[in-house]
Amino acid sequence: MQLTALSHFSTHPLACSPWWPRHHLVRRLPPLSAAALHHQMVTHSMPPEKLEVFKSLEPWVTLSVLPVLKPVENSWQPNDLLPDPSQPSDEFVDEVRALRQRTCELSEDYLVVLVGDMITEEALLTYQTWFNTFDGVRDDTMSSSSTWAIWIRGWSAEENRHGDLLRTYLYLSGRVDMKMIESTACNI
Repeated sequence: MQLTALSHFSTHPLACSPWWPRHHLVRRLPPLSAAALHHQMVTHSMPPEKLEVFKSLEPWVTLSVLPVLKPVENSWQPNDLLPDPSQPSDEFVDEVRALRQRTCELSEDYLVVLVGDMITEEALLTYQTWFNTFDGVRDDTMSSSSTWAIWIRGWSAEENRHGDLLRTYLYLSGRVDMKMIESTACNI
């Protein structure tokens, strides 16, 4: 097994996975340029039939799906739904206390669901990266004007907001062990 892909991170101080390689066990390599990384990227070609399906759906996605995506300026943001830290300190603290009081009524089962949702939303970059390995939907530059690239970026941004909101809400609630959740998420 070649560990070259992990060697750049072998001494990372935030490594939390138990399988993380130790720096003295891994051959250190010089950093790769973006072009070299792109060249080494594993891509998954779709069979021609599937690629044809994706291509045939592009006009429908353009007319029916893309109009649903809102511009960032018109999209909700997590801070719209959370206590406002720009308020005077006592007002912010009062809002956090009120949030905590409301969360006291939530069952542990409900909190487990929120934690699971948060972890799923935070895995979003994995999904976006995975989509970008497929022919027909790949967005090599992360700024492509192709129908699928626009949709994937818009969907990713929306899902990212969900994860940010859930993380902050759970943190402010004081009802869950965020350190344990973060450690667990690193091992998934």
